[in-house]
Amino acid sequence: MVATQLNDDIGAQARFNMVECQIKPGGVRDYRLTLHLARLPREVFVSSDVRDLAYADLEIECMAGEANRTLLTPTAFARLAELADVQADDVVLDIAGGTGYSAAVLAGLASTVILLEDDESLGEKASAIWQDLGIDNAVAVSGALPLGQAKQGPFDVILINGCIAELPEALLGQLTEGGRLVCVQWVDGVSKAHNYRRIGDSFAARAAFDLSAPRLTSFDPVPVFEF
Repeated sequence: MVATQLNDDIGAQARFNMVECQIKPGGVRDYRLTLHLARLPREVFVSSDVRDLAYADLEIECMAGEANRTLLTPTAFARLAELADVQADDVVLDIAGGTGYSAAVLAGLASTVILLEDDESLGEKASAIWQDLGIDNAVAVSGALPLGQAKQGPFDVILINGCIAELPEALLGQLTEGGRLVCVQWVDGVSKAHNYRRIGDSFAARAAFDLSAPRLTSFDPVPVFEF
């Protein structure tokens, strides 16, 4: 009992430090978001050999069997989540969220979150962790990341956990009226956070700020061969 309490206290202090010393100084001001980040145990979503680094502002690996995903730094994710302006009645599509940390955070802000991964093992592990944490408004599906999840759309928010070279039109088409898609895009040699908002049949795009994120190669353009 004493050891469990000690571990809980250490985890709570680590989360407090992450929020107060990294995320808030990084410019994040959304109280609902920072409150949930301070409550959610990030260490249970990452690989056991890097759990000591779970609250450092680092990109960190999570694994499920042979599948793996590199998570955004806590500050990078928090800045993207704040940019998305998630509301309590929103339905969110969380793309490339690995073992479910980002979806778990978003589930505390939104009505429903769908995690899309390209390997079933990641989604299965995410589901098991959510169950242990009592999160019942997130669900994991598998499929090609650039295609999104049209059959479960449309979505109020789509968040892509990584840096992409090209944004597929298929994802924009899955937004509701007024819906937001946030991602990191590589443009002219610089990775920038972008916010796309649907207005009727058109989309307003805004480059918000410079942001580093792990590259998602599945979004690379398909090579065109010329003869």
